[in-house]
Amino acid sequence: MNDISNSASDANAETLAGEGRKVRAFIASNRSDALLRLFDFLLQQSIEGRRPKETEIAEEIFRDGVAGSGGQGSRARVGIHRLRKKLDLYYADKPGARLVIPQGGYGFVIKLPEAPRNAEMPAENASKRMRFSTAIWLAASTLLLMNAILAWLHFGDAGGLPAPARSLLWQSTDGGKNPTVIALGDYFLFVSKQNDNGSEEVTQDLSIDSADKFYEYVTSTPGVRGKVRNEDLHAVSSDIVGSISDLWRYLKADRPVAVASSALDPDMMESSNIVYVGALDALSPLLSNPLFQASRFSCGTTCYELVDKPSGRRFLSDSPYLLDDGVIPRRDYGYIASYPGPSGNRILIVSGTGDAGVRQMVRIVTDPKRLEEVCKQIGGKFESFEALYHVRTMFNRTYSSSLVIARPINTERMWDMTQRIR
Repeated sequence: MNDISNSASDANAETLAGEGRKVRAFIASNRSDALLRLFDFLLQQSIEGRRPKETEIAEEIFRDGVAGSGGQGSRARVGIHRLRKKLDLYYADKPGARLVIPQGGYGFVIKLPEAPRNAEMPAENASKRMRFSTAIWLAASTLLLMNAILAWLHFGDAGGLPAPARSLLWQSTDGGKNPTVIALGDYFLFVSKQNDNGSEEVTQDLSIDSADKFYEYVTSTPGVRGKVRNEDLHAVSSDIVGSISDLWRYLKADRPVAVASSALDPDMMESSNIVYVGALDALSPLLSNPLFQASRFSCGTTCYELVDKPSGRRFLSDSPYLLDDGVIPRRDYGYIASYPGPSGNRILIVSGTGDAGVRQMVRIVTDPKRLEEVCKQIGGKFESFEALYHVRTMFNRTYSSSLVIARPINTERMWDMTQRIR
C-alpha cells in the first residue's frame, strides 16, 4: 500500500475525516470508552496535522493512571496496540483505502491499496476445506439457525410421546434450580469467490472456527483479501440435529432451550445446566478449555484423534476427512463427560470424534441400562467423570458400541486456568 502524507492539507484532512466516520461506529461497537476516546483523539490530532506523543495520549486518555510510575505510558502503548488490531479486523475483508497507525508513530495515515498482483488464493488441504451450495439449509446466521432447530424439535415432538424414566445421570439437571440449555456443536462458515467464474460459495475450513480466526486468516494470507467475506454463517450437521430428537423428549420436562455452541456466553455458563451435543472439534472454547483442563484425554493433531494421557494410547476415527476416496469409514469414538459449572450448575458433554460417535452417545445417555456399566466403573457417582466408547459404523450409520474407558476426573481446579491438572 502507498501512504497519503499526513499533512494538514484540506484534501487530506477531509479524507481522514471521511474514513474516520466510517470506522468510528465499528470502534464504538466494542463498548470500550477508553478505546473510542483514543480513536477520537488520534483522529482529531491527525486531521490537524499533528502527531501526538505518548505522554500526551497518556495524559488525555488515561488520566487515572499513577503519575510518574510509567503506568500511563504502558496503558497508552497497550491502547495503541488494541486500536491497531481493531483496525485490522475492520478492514480485513474490505478493499480500498484504510486508516492505519504506522509503527513508531501515534497518528493516523491513509493507505491506498497496492496494484493487484493477480495472486491466486493459495491451494487448500482438501482434508480441511469443504464447500457448500449457498442454498444449503443448515447454513444460516446463528439466530435463524437456532429458530429453525427449535421449530423442528417442537413439531417433531407433536405426537406428545411420554418422556422415558430418568437415570441417575440426569438427576443433577432436573432439580429446577437452573434452566437447561442444549448447546449444538456448530461450525463457522464464510463466503468465498471462485477464481474461474466469479461465482460465490459457502466454505467451511476446519482451521477457521470463528470470526476472529477468519480475520486473522484474511490479514495474514496473501491474495485472499477481496475473495472471501464473513456473513456470520454457521452450520450444524443434519446428523446431529436428527440425533437430538430423543434427547429433547428425554429432557422436555426441563423446558430446554437450544443454542449454538458458538453462542454460549459467560452468563449462560453460570446460570444454566448445559448439555452439549456435537463433535469434539465443534466445542465452544467456553466448554473445551475447562473440559480438557480436567480430562485425561487430549486431542491429537485434530480432535478426530484422542490421546489417553496416562497410557499414551491413541484412538483415531475413520473420519471421511482423513480417509482416501473410496475407503469406507468403519470406526468412530464416542465421548461422554460430566463436570460442575462455575457456579455449581451441571455441564454434560455428549460428543465424539465424528457424527456417528455423537449419535451413539445420545442413545447411551438416554439408556439407563447402558449407563449402569459406566456407573460401576466410576464408583457410582456421575458428578465428575468421562467415558470413551468404540463405535462400529459405516459412514454416518452406527451399529454397536463398546465401553473402552470410564473414570472419574479431577475437577477441583478446572475453572482456574492458571493451574495444570495432571
